Amino acid sequence: MPKHRQDSSDIDEPSLEEDFRGLFTSTRAAFDSEIEYQKARAGMAVRLVLRIAGLTALALALVFFLLMAIIIGSLLGLTTLVGPWGAMGIVVAVLLLVTLWSVVKVKRAVGRLTALFSPSEPDA
Repeated sequence: MPKHRQDSSDIDEPSLEEDFRGLFTSTRAAFDSEIEYQKARAGMAVRLVLRIAGLTALALALVFFLLMAIIIGSLLGLTTLVGPWGAMGIVVAVLLLVTLWSVVKVKRAVGRLTALFSPSEPDA
């Protein structure tokens, strides 16, 4: 049996106002869900940053104690070979050399960074 097509006058088409209300409602729902999603992402990011900061602080503290153990161990080991003053002199000299080396490296890096952001001279 053939299906009958309904006359277009029998179908209730939504008015333009109803279309705009539906569009506004859908847009508002999408906006609200996007805001909630971004809030959840920001919360997760904050938790991760705090965790990273805490673990970094722990790692730095452990590196500090490791270096102290190396320094004290070196002093104790060298004391039997060159005496207490000689051991202290050797350890201080090595620490000064490492400090000077790192200061030179920092100065070079700062110079490169400054050159990177300084305005370049125009070609004459």
